[in-house]
Amino acid sequence: MKIVTIALMFLMFLFIGCEEDTPTEAEFMVTSVTTAPTLDGSGGDAAWAEATDYVVTVGEGEDHANAFGVLDVTLTAVQTASDLYIKAVWDDPSGTESVAKNEWGFADGAWGKSGNEDRLFFFFDMGLNGSQGADCAGMCHAGGDDEGMWTTNGKVDQWHWKAARSAPTHHADDKYIDNVYQNNDGSIKEDGGQHGDAKTIGLYNDNKANDMPKYTAPLTDGFLILPAGETDADVYFTAFDAATADESATYRGYWLNANADGSRADVTAYSSFSGGTWTVEFMRALDTGNDDDVVFGSGDVEITVAITDNSGGNHSGAPPFDMKF
Repeated sequence: MKIVTIALMFLMFLFIGCEEDTPTEAEFMVTSVTTAPTLDGSGGDAAWAEATDYVVTVGEGEDHANAFGVLDVTLTAVQTASDLYIKAVWDDPSGTESVAKNEWGFADGAWGKSGNEDRLFFFFDMGLNGSQGADCAGMCHAGGDDEGMWTTNGKVDQWHWKAARSAPTHHADDKYIDNVYQNNDGSIKEDGGQHGDAKTIGLYNDNKANDMPKYTAPLTDGFLILPAGETDADVYFTAFDAATADESATYRGYWLNANADGSRADVTAYSSFSGGTWTVEFMRALDTGNDDDVVFGSGDVEITVAITDNSGGNHSGAPPFDMKF
């Protein structure tokens, strides 16, 4: 009888001990690896398997909801001595690869633009925005749903991955958000308080001249891309000719530059779309040395994520959470 009693007490001790040691919630951990993942957009590199996935639910609650509802984004993060890598995987709400941002088409006797793209946003607290931190809801709706996005106090780092304008050249658009959101006349700036990081050569350009397309070819994987080493777009691309143009065709809304350079181009991003699911692998130096970028690796960083489905402003966000190094 004593043996049974002792055995039961031992089992209860084990149960209680395990219960106390079990974390109450998962954490977004950055795992150190000796070999960096090879970025190709597949998400299958062995380095990712060394880390634990973290699932973020976007679109829950009034402050973060939108027209396409709730979805899960699975994040995985690893770091080397010099760089941070983040993988993001999510099911596109409409199940379609949207990469037709502002494409040109001919209708009613004139050329016009239509269409949008899928996007993912990361917001990182730089420690400059007080208690608001990287709260997407606070920044996105600072002036109302249709009045842009800005902070109350300081600056927040933003990675803006764009399926049509940055993905084809393997980048995310590196930007920041601050409280400078008004023009001199008091009106709201087009992008509110969102600003591109410093650049010497931009990621993309409006493919427009005289209210019609500027260039038509050559296409690389379906996009107008000026390759690395080519410096003159007018020489490399074929100019649009309205007299001979196919008015039943569509033309790309932007031409992209593989020579992009500067702080705005320091986030690498390889992506793929398969079976209705996006996989995007990001990489950036832990410390770029730029004052418009957050420094990673010295402590926890508050982060927020948001998704769009073939849209610009209509996004589904999540409350902020910590990325732990």
